[in-house]
Amino acid sequence: MNKLLHSIWPPGMRIQLTLWFIAVFSVLMLLFGAVFYLNLRASLQTNFDASLQSRTQQIAAGINEDKGTITIDDVTGVLPGLTDPDASADNATPKSNSQTTADHSTVKKTSADVNLGTLVRILNAHGDVVYVTPAFLALNIPPASVSQPLHSNTWQGTVTAKNGQTVRLYSTALMENGVVYGVIQVGESLAPLGNTLRSVTIELLLIVPFVLLLGVLGSYWLAARAFAPIDRLTRTARRIEAGDLHERVPVPRSRDEIQSLALTFNEMIERIDKAFKRQRRFVADASHELRTPVAAIRSMTDVVLAQKEAIASEEYKTILRDVNAEAERLGHLINGLLLLARSDENQVLFEYEPVRLDLLVADVAATIEPLATERGITLKVIAKQEITITGDEVRLIQVIMNLLDNAVIYSNSGARVTIEVKTELNHVLIIVNDTGIGIAVDQLDHIFERFYRVDPARSRAMGSTGLGLAIVDWIVRAHKGTITVESEVGKGTTFTVALPTAEQKSA
Repeated sequence: MNKLLHSIWPPGMRIQLTLWFIAVFSVLMLLFGAVFYLNLRASLQTNFDASLQSRTQQIAAGINEDKGTITIDDVTGVLPGLTDPDASADNATPKSNSQTTADHSTVKKTSADVNLGTLVRILNAHGDVVYVTPAFLALNIPPASVSQPLHSNTWQGTVTAKNGQTVRLYSTALMENGVVYGVIQVGESLAPLGNTLRSVTIELLLIVPFVLLLGVLGSYWLAARAFAPIDRLTRTARRIEAGDLHERVPVPRSRDEIQSLALTFNEMIERIDKAFKRQRRFVADASHELRTPVAAIRSMTDVVLAQKEAIASEEYKTILRDVNAEAERLGHLINGLLLLARSDENQVLFEYEPVRLDLLVADVAATIEPLATERGITLKVIAKQEITITGDEVRLIQVIMNLLDNAVIYSNSGARVTIEVKTELNHVLIIVNDTGIGIAVDQLDHIFERFYRVDPARSRAMGSTGLGLAIVDWIVRAHKGTITVESEVGKGTTFTVALPTAEQKSA
């Protein structure tokens, strides 16, 4: 049903909040009405029973028994149809059963409505009717209402009249010196109580829709006020363009969801702004890096073509070697850019398998050692134990190769480069330490950015593309690892790669 409503008429947030408010408020009103009605009915019934009991006691106070004769004084003045015991001498003597029957037939003919006045019946100790109001004869009286009071037990209940109306009846014993000499039964119609409850029900049914209407209007107004800050955020966000990300949405002072939304939105804009800046810087750096080898190749070929006289074969070979070197550098640069572009799109697949990291480090160090020896740098490998991790062997070779290559490039003759692999807690550490030129503190936060170089002239002269550390950072993060750097200018640099062990990664 909800899906059908959304497909036919998709309501906005304000309408949805208003509808939810109506639903919740309707349930609360229903519960309140039910509880109020039940409590009111219980209270009215309790008061009704207390009033009936009090009236019974008042009437009983005017009833006396003398030598088997029951006399009554109408102390309440509301007992129509009762024979006044002082009116004639006949009433002073007990009535026979035939006289009682005759009286009953007369009363039945002139029976009154049970809703008018008090219903009273008085019986003697034998259960014979002594006095009765006309309307009382219209009631269906259960035998227990007489038998229980004759045994000194009060009886109270609801009985019905012959026309279907309900009457509340209270029946109790008449006692003199602890001896039961009769029973008094007093009843009163429940019609006034029912009328009161019906009136309350009608009033509730009339009030509830009006209250709900006011609730709808109030909830929509409150929803509009609640969404006013969001409207301001939306207007501000629409003014922010891709080229002008310095503007921020206003943050309200109240510590609520709107403040959290505004702060989150500003943080998102800040990240987008940084991403755009990185993208612009990346495009500019890539253009510059690609232009440099192309310009060098073109310059060398232009020199050859500009010479009119013949060039010796050795000079041709030298120029071709230089062109080949620049083309190779250009190829490395393009491959690195392509690799990082694919990594940004999550299009690079890793082949994870068990790798003996200690042997891998030794093999890569052996490949780099001729270059280190040529530059007068000592290269040392420390691998005291067998270490196996789960990873992509080719990518891990790139990590080790780039870190060692970076250490050799930024170290002078006579420096020392050490690579150590060991386990520590639940991680495998690859530590590359050199005693080279070091990195300034303000540059440490940027060395993993693409095309960033600590010494641009020196690294470019060594054929560096400026993408090595960016690729290292990406590969390490893809292996669920971390890389950190510590450095001091003039004393050297230490790179620490922490990779999860095979057991931890599988877990």
